[in-house]
Amino acid sequence: SMKDVTSLNIRVAHDICIEPARLRPWLRENLLIIGVPGSGKTTLLRACIRTLSQMGQCVGVVDERDEVGAFDLGSHVDVLRGCGKQAGMELLLRAMVPEWIAVDEISAEADVLALEKCSYCGVKLLATAHAESVDELRRRRLYRMLLETGVFRRALAMRADQQFAEEEITL
Repeated sequence: SMKDVTSLNIRVAHDICIEPARLRPWLRENLLIIGVPGSGKTTLLRACIRTLSQMGQCVGVVDERDEVGAFDLGSHVDVLRGCGKQAGMELLLRAMVPEWIAVDEISAEADVLALEKCSYCGVKLLATAHAESVDELRRRRLYRMLLETGVFRRALAMRADQQFAEEEITL
């Protein structure tokens, strides 16, 4: 039923190995991973999930586009594929009893509200967002709303060389 297709965009997920000891210091409380498109946010998210699983932590992943779960994430990970973030987070909270919930690309107000709700239930959160820095997050209405919830206090900012640096989140 598709007509006049002028182009296709095919994304090929790739995986990298990051030494778990390098990630553990950041995996004690909610963590936001930020960066520009293509900087490696999803790849770092995947590495964090895998590290948590290796630490024996139960992680629930809401994977709308089947990008995060494209690789083995570990034996302590449950992945909801093709499910919207808000509905998926609520389902994980009610049925799966995760210690962590991970979502990729916060892009709607409903995502922010669902993250806030999860934080009140004692679940730790991993999420990604499109922004080069915490300063850029503050300038965008949606992400400013996310920061104002107080859910995230730290961010790992991806750089162009696919390395990351910690940034403190303050209002």
